[in-house]
Amino acid sequence: ARYCRFDLLRAVCSLASMVTRWTPECDRRLDRLMQYVRKTINRSLYGYCGDDPENVTPHLFADADLGGCTKTSKSTSGSFLGLKGPRTSFPLAAQSRKQGCVSTSTPEAEIVSLFHGLKNYGIPCIAMWEKLFDRDVKLVVCEDNTTCISVCRTGRNPTMRPLPRVHRLSLIHISEPTRLR
Repeated sequence: ARYCRFDLLRAVCSLASMVTRWTPECDRRLDRLMQYVRKTINRSLYGYCGDDPENVTPHLFADADLGGCTKTSKSTSGSFLGLKGPRTSFPLAAQSRKQGCVSTSTPEAEIVSLFHGLKNYGIPCIAMWEKLFDRDVKLVVCEDNTTCISVCRTGRNPTMRPLPRVHRLSLIHISEPTRLR
């Protein structure tokens, strides 16, 4: 799932979190997942590169659901990092993971997802890219929640004051100059 089937990440992570408290429902979910894998065995992840490195930029996509886990009401964060250019689309990494605390709003869940995507994939990618090609690079961050975008641009949101305590993240780290779409 981590290397060539990003579509399986959420299902695999959801089942992996139930290993210590496995139920007959988990057996049914595992069976259904295996049937899906069997029917889609010929599907794989492909990337293509046709540009020079100066025409390629890393893109980070982050998204979250609000209360996706029916048992704990915790949200699930998803991140995808890829290289994009005029003739380039190359996947680098993806992640799906349950958030540590219950989020109280969709923008809060989106901010947590974006923070983890930047911390785990975006910032290390920029450092590696600058070291490899000896040039500055801008990380393009793609986000679909307008409240999350405005919080990231300003670096603060007075209605989300408990965010640093509950999720242990700082909005200042997210608001560094990035282009948000």
